[in-house]
Amino acid sequence: MSIYKLILKSAWHYRKLNLTIILGIALSTAILVGALIIGDSVRYSLQQITVQRLGKTAQVITAGERLFGQQLASELAEKSNVETAALLRANGFGVIDGGDLRINQLAVWGVDATIGNFADYPELFQLQNNEVAINENLASLSGLKVGDEFLLRLNKLNTFPANTPFVSEKEATVSFRVSVARILKPDELGNFNLQNIQSAPRNVFLNLTWLNEQMGLQQKANVLLVAEGVSGEELAQNLQKSWNLDDVNLKIRENVELNYTELISDRVFVEETVEQFALKSVSGAKPVFSYFVNDFTIGDKQTPYSFVSGDPNLSGNQIDISEWLAEDLKARVGDEVKISYFEVGPLRRLVQKDTTFLISSIFKLEGAKADQQLAPVIPGLSDAGNCRDWKTGVPVDLKKIRTKDEDYWKAHKGTPKAFVSLETAQKLWGNRFGQSTAIRIDGLKKAEFETQLLAGLLPAQLGFEVRDVKTDGLAAASGGTDFGGLFIGLSFFVLFAAVLLAFLLFKLYLGFRKTEIGTLTALGFSFPTIRKLFVAEASVFVLVGILLGIPFSIWYNHLILQAVNTIWVDIVRTSIVNIHIRPVSLMLGSLIIATISFIAIWLMLNRFLKNEAIVLQRKSVSGKVKSGKQSLWIGLGLIALSFIILFSMGFRSGEINPEMFFISGFGLLPGLILLFDFWMRRLAVQEKTMNFSMRTMLLKRIAGERRRNVMIVSFLSVGVFMVVSAGLNRKDLTSHADLPSSGTGGYDYFVETTMPVLFDANTQIGKEDLNIPETAELVQFQMQPGDDASCLNLNRISRPRLMAFNPAAFDQRGAFTFATRTEELDAQHPWLTLNKTLADDVIPAIADQTVIQWGLMKSVGDTLMYKTEDGKDLKLKLVGGLANSIFQGNVLISDEHFNRAFPSVSGSNVFLIDVPDTTSVAAELQTGMRNYGPEISRTTDRLLSFYTVENTYLNIFLMLGALGLLIGTLGLGILIFRITFEQIPEYALLLSLGFSKPTIQRMVMREKLFLMTASVLIGMIPAVLSGLPTLISSLYASLWIWLPAISILVILSGTIFSFVAIRMAFRQNLVQALRNE
Repeated sequence: MSIYKLILKSAWHYRKLNLTIILGIALSTAILVGALIIGDSVRYSLQQITVQRLGKTAQVITAGERLFGQQLASELAEKSNVETAALLRANGFGVIDGGDLRINQLAVWGVDATIGNFADYPELFQLQNNEVAINENLASLSGLKVGDEFLLRLNKLNTFPANTPFVSEKEATVSFRVSVARILKPDELGNFNLQNIQSAPRNVFLNLTWLNEQMGLQQKANVLLVAEGVSGEELAQNLQKSWNLDDVNLKIRENVELNYTELISDRVFVEETVEQFALKSVSGAKPVFSYFVNDFTIGDKQTPYSFVSGDPNLSGNQIDISEWLAEDLKARVGDEVKISYFEVGPLRRLVQKDTTFLISSIFKLEGAKADQQLAPVIPGLSDAGNCRDWKTGVPVDLKKIRTKDEDYWKAHKGTPKAFVSLETAQKLWGNRFGQSTAIRIDGLKKAEFETQLLAGLLPAQLGFEVRDVKTDGLAAASGGTDFGGLFIGLSFFVLFAAVLLAFLLFKLYLGFRKTEIGTLTALGFSFPTIRKLFVAEASVFVLVGILLGIPFSIWYNHLILQAVNTIWVDIVRTSIVNIHIRPVSLMLGSLIIATISFIAIWLMLNRFLKNEAIVLQRKSVSGKVKSGKQSLWIGLGLIALSFIILFSMGFRSGEINPEMFFISGFGLLPGLILLFDFWMRRLAVQEKTMNFSMRTMLLKRIAGERRRNVMIVSFLSVGVFMVVSAGLNRKDLTSHADLPSSGTGGYDYFVETTMPVLFDANTQIGKEDLNIPETAELVQFQMQPGDDASCLNLNRISRPRLMAFNPAAFDQRGAFTFATRTEELDAQHPWLTLNKTLADDVIPAIADQTVIQWGLMKSVGDTLMYKTEDGKDLKLKLVGGLANSIFQGNVLISDEHFNRAFPSVSGSNVFLIDVPDTTSVAAELQTGMRNYGPEISRTTDRLLSFYTVENTYLNIFLMLGALGLLIGTLGLGILIFRITFEQIPEYALLLSLGFSKPTIQRMVMREKLFLMTASVLIGMIPAVLSGLPTLISSLYASLWIWLPAISILVILSGTIFSFVAIRMAFRQNLVQALRNE
């Protein structure tokens, strides 16, 4: 007979046992390969979501808060020879069914048919006036259908920042009714989004021209899409060639009468970048600076509301006043005049100040002094027909305006009534928006001036940014949460149990064939030949097991993805995760399982082949059993240490410390296992002195297999501990939520508005306007948009959203707790560190430790890179990581640094509110903030929303762990089968001594039941101790049900396996077994 025939006949002879090994390997393959496929499927789905939300968009050009001309898109398309589309992006909210339903945080896009070229559906975006297309997500949330109408309110976009001094905020929004023309599917660009996130936005698409009209704009856009076909460098070069001054809200005008040309800005103040370039590079350029003051006062004489301009020929506190003003104030040269004015800060914070000047001359209102263009163009003020029609961003007392003031306005508009030193004017009234209101050169040189500006200024210096959103998006999707590794980790105990099952099956397989190995050895077969025979035979069932396991892995993957898209949707925040199978994952998983299998086979074969042929025919004989005192003292020491840790550190500062409870439980487990080992040793030592009874016989049997029983109890108890303790490792984030040191900072409400609140809500008037209780403590945050870096986003984020605030608010209440810190973080006043500037102009920043470690894949001390509004690098150093906070997903910096870097960002969108009594506050806030589209949530709810992800993972681990325990008990069942069949001669001997079959069966069942119960108790007691902080929390009271469920699972499955094994054993020929013995 050839070796191959021997292998095949042997495999067929032991086909029943081989089938169990094949199933064990198939199960291991299914779990490992399935986990790898899950990783591939999630990664592929994220990439598909990225491609779907971007369509054919490869790059995007934005300009921060700035609006540019739509014609820029066509010019870039011509120069770059690619498809482009100009969009106008605004935030808004919808009022549906007469106000019964409000949908906030709408992404409103002004589009034309060109955007359809990015998804091959241009006809879908040919919208008429008052028509909108919405995406399926918004339709699902709102219940809107084609033909339905609703009210849409948007933040009104302008060519100037909304917080520009003296510009009124009263028309900051615009509202109109629209009708739903169509509902867009995801593959129709319905989920168009420039942010790296898998969840669908709430999109509303309108006609671009009509949206411009509603906002009082003319052919403006703020987003420009670019298709593939041009590199980022080439696109930036073409942008430099294509832009004009109107794209950066600048204008050049000539004054023929006074023979000058000047540069002015729609933003009222000329930005510092433009001013510095013009003064340095344009010959003869001079700054102009004019400011609107409240009044001039000399004694009891007062002139209200006038412009004052800067004159480079004056110095110090000199002031030249017009004859009109001198006559009104009865002023003479040498008199002192007091000017009262508002200093306008962020969030329109007004500080009224006074400065006294000495009159150096009185001029006639003629020539250059009578130039109306000295006053900047301020929307709502400069275009008013009379003073009473002024719309300003500062308080104006109309009672102070006299007839002569009205006459002056009608005749001279905003012509300055006085001049002070230019240096003084800039020092007193310069602000973050600029230090001049115009740049002038002598002569009529408009074309020359414009050419110099366009050639020398870079679009990046004025907020333009070219981003490769497709490359960045795909990289974020590929580099995010590794679901393959995650599910291998979550399935670890299942995988371990399945591999162990295959190992035990093969050990049982060799145990049945050890006499055959001995016979082959006695017949002269060499060890290498025997090893070759068994390895070759094993290769057959390993290969079959892997081939059988691959289809099961796909089914397992499908089952997991069904759960991920439904009951476990919290961990992906999307329901479109689709299966994706990569051959390399199938091969990798199969190779790993094959390698593990062959290593196990090789090791066990070597162990058997070390014995002589006669030894393979013989039962093992127990050696002398030691007393086990070492196990006793080590076990008692570990138990004592566990309780010392628990009582000394588990209730730190009067609070429960969950980490110490887990450490105590972890230490208690080996202590109990060692005590069980000591008890088993004591039984083995006392075995000969025990009186005869069924109880003593049971104990003798248990003691006789001490090593095997300790191994069984150790394996199962560790499994029970791992599954239960991990499943109970939940954080009760609601306990002590009212404390400033908690993750809520002691605040009650987290409010995020769709439209920015432009004023300071921390004043009495501000609170009244927003219906915030007067006694409430409030913190406002300004924001720079970015990607969500919280655990709710599966993509890897490099530039999270910035939130800026006054750190003194947190410092005063000692808000939040730091989990990690650098040496730069002040020990006594950590929050005030945010106001500092570190070496090399690096700005300190703070984020949630979860964001730093998992969202950004960084550590405290690392640096994040941003771009300021004028295109400069902004370096943020992470100096501290917060423990479990409501700021997950964001990076915090001080408002001082923020306003310098992003001066055009207006208003605030996030509020933290602490109120003495939370009764009905949410409803009051909803009413007071209704025009801003607020999303109001309790801070505890927000905190819990982040940890639904962690808790979902723990639920998955608990369920898969329970499955692992089931497989582990299946492995134990195999061991029980082996032990039971090995002990058949003992059962035959007991029968011959007069014991009945039922008596013997009950005794054996009690033995197995005892081991199951001991395993559960030894594993469960430490697990309950480690999870006690969770179990005593009302938030997770339902978890108590897992304790009896897992206990019953282990004991019941072990009992069933034991029962089946015993029944099968007693069907054997016991008489023949006794003869063989």
